[in-house]
This record gives sequence, C-alpha cells and structure tokens, in this order.
Amino acid sequence: MLVNELNHLKEQECQYEKEKAEREVAVRQLQQKRDDILNKQSATEALLDASSHHCIYLENEMQDSRKKLGQMRTQFQEIRDQLIATIRCTEEMEGDAQKLEVENAMMRKTIKKQDDQIERLEKILQHLSLMRQVFKS
Repeated sequence: MLVNELNHLKEQECQYEKEKAEREVAVRQLQQKRDDILNKQSATEALLDASSHHCIYLENEMQDSRKKLGQMRTQFQEIRDQLIATIRCTEEMEGDAQKLEVENAMMRKTIKKQDDQIERLEKILQHLSLMRQVFKS
C-alpha cells in the first residue's frame, strides 16, 4: 500500500513536473508574444509619429500653396485690369486716330482749295500786271 501510494505520488510529481514544463513553455510563448506586440507597438508608434509629422508638413505645404494661389489670383486680377485699361486706351487712341485722319483729309482739301485759289489769284495778278504795263506804255 505504501508502495502504491509512493508510486502514485511519483506519478503525480511527474505529472506536476510535466504540467510545470508546459506552463513554462506557455509562459515563454506568452512573453515572446508580449515582446512581439511591444515591438510592433513601438514600430506602429514610430510610424504614427512619422505620419503625424508628414501630415503637419503637408498641411503647411497646403497652407503655403493656398497663400501662393491667392497671390497669383491677385496678380492675375491686376494684370487683367491693366489689360482692360490698355484695351480701352487703345480703342480711344484708335478713335482719336480716325478723327485725326478725317481732320487731316479735310485740311488737305482745304489746303488744295486754298492752293487753287492762290493760283487763280496769282494768274489774276499776273494778268493785271500785264494790263498795267500795257496801259502804261
């Protein structure tokens, strides 16, 4: 009976040792999993930190781009306004040039008429001068 009990206790001890070894293996596996998870968490945090910095960088770039776009729009509007003013000025100048051409044509006609009239008067003067000479002699 004592032998049976001793054998039984030895079997239980073996069983406990086996279970202890299995638990130690399980503990090591759990510790490894924990370490893997902590490493992944660190990598994830580093990636999140890098992503956060990149996001901030992109937000700053977006803000700068919006500012530049606003400046470009302002410059575009200024150039557009200048172009419109130049077009208006050009149209006015073309209108003035046409008026001057008309006035120039009218003055040429007037000058032509005056030239013709001067020629006639000179002929009349020459004729009168000849007549005077004839009458004097």
